[in-house]
Amino acid sequence: MSRRSLVFVAATVAVSLAGCSDLTALHTTSSGSPPSLNMSEAGSSLGSKIAFTSDRDVPNVSTEIYVMNAEGSDVRQLTETPGNSNGPEWSPSGREIAFHSNRGGGVGESDIYIMNDDGSDVRRLTNLTALGLGGAHFANWSPDGQQVVFNSFFGGRPIRDVYVINIDGTGLTNLTNHPSDDIRAAWSPDGRTIAFTSNRSGNQEIYIMAADGSDGILPTRLTTSPGADAAPAWSPNGRQIAFQSSRDGNAEIYVMNADGSDQTRLTFDGAQDAKPSWSPGGRKIAFHRDVFSFLERHPEIFTMNADGSDVTMITTPIARAFNGFPSWAQGRAH
Repeated sequence: MSRRSLVFVAATVAVSLAGCSDLTALHTTSSGSPPSLNMSEAGSSLGSKIAFTSDRDVPNVSTEIYVMNAEGSDVRQLTETPGNSNGPEWSPSGREIAFHSNRGGGVGESDIYIMNDDGSDVRRLTNLTALGLGGAHFANWSPDGQQVVFNSFFGGRPIRDVYVINIDGTGLTNLTNHPSDDIRAAWSPDGRTIAFTSNRSGNQEIYIMAADGSDGILPTRLTTSPGADAAPAWSPNGRQIAFQSSRDGNAEIYVMNADGSDQTRLTFDGAQDAKPSWSPGGRKIAFHRDVFSFLERHPEIFTMNADGSDVTMITTPIARAFNGFPSWAQGRAH
């Protein structure tokens, strides 16, 4: 890996992660006790892989995409670039991973890329930086694997819309086209609906719209909390949506029915919990949580049962490094 100037690259990391919008301070000095590490969970629903983002090999310098077994073993690095790679998302088949990276441009100029599940055959899907759309972040696949939704800054403004594109790079379409910040889209398992986060009500809430964007300007609002609600993730059967919320004063993981009813808090921790991702059978949820280790707080990846029980840390803290943004493979077992 290129050993560029530490100051420049650290700034690149900061800008790249700032575009993610929902990651609370990655490295903030704090007081407290390190959590105990529990690596024992290996339930029957953990038969696949979890992809995630980390700067573990070059802390505070470059973020890359990694993959591990669902109980935390056999960690392997998939990307190695002079820029930053983040936000991995498995294809429905489990054979490909979409992610965003600024390898093809300057600071903050990320686009969507796709690679095989072993890190080979990396190809650029979007080139929105060149089109003046300000880059692209956080891809999510359609259930048939033929399209990807993502959020992008339009014209370099701090306002994002949700776009869709075919996996051959054609058919780029703005689905929301609204003067609000629309981010973190997630396709429902039946392919009919897209959930996303928007501040169009004056507060960050979760909405759903038709997958073709026909009601993208007037979508259905699912949450109405005083805090920020973000990062919706559909359960494999499409009946529930997990999400993160600060409605109780601290970012925690919640779950609700697909129509917005029965909103239930799953995690209860003083640290920040974010970015839920369901296991293939819907029995588990992965997420990242800020933990105190090496005199700093860093995100680490946890799993829990879908009812919030049996919370288990599956990544091992490394000095100055973080492990976050988990994506649980929904396709074939590896």
